[in-house]
Amino acid sequence: MRIRLSDAAPERLEADLVVLVVASDKFARLRTVKAAGPAVIRMLERQRFTGAEGTSTLLRAVGRSATPLAVVGVGASTQPNVADAYRRAGDQAVARARDARARAAAVVFLAEPTRLPVARPEAVAAFVEGARLTGYAFTRYKHDRDRVALATLTLAGLVGPRDPALRRGVRIGEILADATNQARDWINEPAAVMTPAAFAGDAQRVLRRAGLKVRVAGPAGIRSLGMDALLAVARGSAEEPRFVRVVYRPPGADEAAASGAAPPRPRRLAFVGKGITFDSGGLSLKRPDGMEHMKRDMAGGAAVLGAMLAIAALKPPVEVRAYVPASENMPGGAALKPGDVLRMPSGKTVEVLNTDAEGRLVLADALAVAAADRPDVLVDVATLTGAVRSALGSRVAGIMGNDRALVAALIAAGAQGGERLWELPLVRDYLSDLESAVADLANVAEGGHGGAIHAGLFLQEFVGALSWAHLDIAGVGFTDRDLPNAPRGGVGFGVRLLARFALAAAAR
Repeated sequence: MRIRLSDAAPERLEADLVVLVVASDKFARLRTVKAAGPAVIRMLERQRFTGAEGTSTLLRAVGRSATPLAVVGVGASTQPNVADAYRRAGDQAVARARDARARAAAVVFLAEPTRLPVARPEAVAAFVEGARLTGYAFTRYKHDRDRVALATLTLAGLVGPRDPALRRGVRIGEILADATNQARDWINEPAAVMTPAAFAGDAQRVLRRAGLKVRVAGPAGIRSLGMDALLAVARGSAEEPRFVRVVYRPPGADEAAASGAAPPRPRRLAFVGKGITFDSGGLSLKRPDGMEHMKRDMAGGAAVLGAMLAIAALKPPVEVRAYVPASENMPGGAALKPGDVLRMPSGKTVEVLNTDAEGRLVLADALAVAAADRPDVLVDVATLTGAVRSALGSRVAGIMGNDRALVAALIAAGAQGGERLWELPLVRDYLSDLESAVADLANVAEGGHGGAIHAGLFLQEFVGALSWAHLDIAGVGFTDRDLPNAPRGGVGFGVRLLARFALAAAAR
């Protein structure tokens, strides 16, 4: 979808649909649009359309206009969270364009809030972000090619469309949405296609093209790093594991190092993402209906790599490193067995009581490698536990951590993009539930309650004294129905959150 900015009136633009964005308390502004006027207001009154946030209607024939109109509401013009309202408006604009089978749409903002003018980059960026997120569709395996997709979205009537700040706002919205959509592509590919090697190879291609340094290790390289848990989880599969490491350095850092200068080291962030490309549960086999969407079990790894793609384009003045252990978890003849004991890179030993709790094992390996690179902040993202979905549902992810300021910063970064996090406590008393008779730790707790917290406590054992937070996205990483800004399938949750966190970290 191409985004254009224009100061022209909508009737002067070639469009299959005109979208009017209105506030619930500013309906009179519809009279100022030549294509609308009193006729539109009367139709909306008959429909009892209020302009509430997230609502819209398609008017196919209005007065003399042959061009269909869509009216999209953003709620009251004085509401505090304007970005959310405009992101939802972008979603509704694209949805109504699909209904009208429009390939070109012109958007007119009539909802200028009193406290945040609509021409402000943040509002326009949110609208663009929402439109491109909702415009995503994974159709690679669809035989029906008759689907009409919105190709051009013109933001019309803007004051100062060439203003650098406004154009940068649009570009930020595009960058964040496009990186999320790339993560969605990785998640939505069938597991037979998106094997660990294919995931690593495609990520390497995409990220190197963005200017990032990427290293991919196979079994020998993984063994040299001491990542025995990753190798053990992979043993039951015919597909070899991979370990992906990505480095972003801020502009000028490499040049300064090459010249022999010794500038202050930029703040270093480390992101770790679980990359299990298919999870059968291993020998602790899942039920068939529990496996249907287990291609999604690499959504944490996809989010981390998608965030790196956005960061490469946004260029924050911080250093960011990503670590993604990729593997399948299968019940082959050489598979990891309940009762096996693994030695982790830190020297700790873990008794495997349930092979379906493999994500924390590969994450523990990756966290240890990331910790050895001495980051200032360490964040992991994973579809880790069904317990977090039971607790928080499908719209909110869980977060735990040993640094309250870091947890608060991540929650704030998520709130900026509508990616909600809720903090769960790391109750130290629960650590005794992970005791093992033969090893330092068990990989699951007895009793079955508090599973998300047990997983967080397990991971905390492998981060040392580093500032660390864990995002459990098992409930939000994949959706089986269309949601606002998230078509059915991989959601890409965490891409925009981590990118915004990196931008905010540069300011601290």
